[in-house]
Amino acid sequence: MNLNEVTQRKLERYQESFLEKGEGQRSVAAFNRIIIEAAVEAGIAEGVPDDMGDLSPRAVRAMTERIAEHIKTATDPLPGEA
Repeated sequence: MNLNEVTQRKLERYQESFLEKGEGQRSVAAFNRIIIEAAVEAGIAEGVPDDMGDLSPRAVRAMTERIAEHIKTATDPLPGEA
């Protein structure tokens, strides 16, 4: 999986997609998959298998963690910023 720069446009699309797909979900495993799908749709992530159902839960979680950290790094304030 390749991670691309997080722009404001991509972040907004990611958040919209995540909220839309995640509505009503109660499964952590489903949320992990949805995070990846939202990142792909937003152009933040690429090179993800089309069917994540054949991946191990550990592999899906690892991709989710990479995406979450990538977005966090892009959105956290720089030292000295409010």
